[in-house]
Amino acid sequence: MFTGVSVSVMVGDSVTLHTDDTEVPTGSNIIWKFGDDIIARMNEADRNPSTYDGPGALFKDRLKLDKQTGSLTITNIRTEHIGRYSVDIKSTNAKLKTFQVTVHGVFSLDGVKKISVRDGDPVPLQTRVTDITGNDVIEWTFGPQNTSIVKTDRVNGRIIYNEDDVRFTNTLHLDIKTGDLTISNTKTDNAGLYHIKII
Repeated sequence: MFTGVSVSVMVGDSVTLHTDDTEVPTGSNIIWKFGDDIIARMNEADRNPSTYDGPGALFKDRLKLDKQTGSLTITNIRTEHIGRYSVDIKSTNAKLKTFQVTVHGVFSLDGVKKISVRDGDPVPLQTRVTDITGNDVIEWTFGPQNTSIVKTDRVNGRIIYNEDDVRFTNTLHLDIKTGDLTISNTKTDNAGLYHIKII
């Protein structure tokens, strides 16, 4: 049974994992881990916090380590950040604290947000994410085959629309800052299941 601190947060929000110290004890060394991977650390000798991207750059540009308290903040959190975190504070009185972080989307319990729209009207598919980094790749897919309909190309700085899918010809607009997708002039063949991936 998990005996640490359980934390629940919405996609796109920030969460701070607190050490419960108002000030890091003198002579302390702090190590934060996600699973078995070190993602942040601070040595008492220089009091200079260091953060790491983690496996697959999972935490790139998302971590802030408070050098006074040792608490760790994760910004713009995603479902990929679900898991167990631990902080090991080595000092005169050593302390190990664990956290189980759960991330919830903005959809219903079955994971699907349902939208009704009249034929010909625009429909916005919103992610509620407000701070997508320049290194993230956004991809929207449609239908049971998960057909890619739009994707960002960060290397070349462009948005790639699936021009072969006539159902969406000249009807899509992607907001690269939030990942929101707007479908203009919707038709009956636009009805179906849409998925977004932000990696």
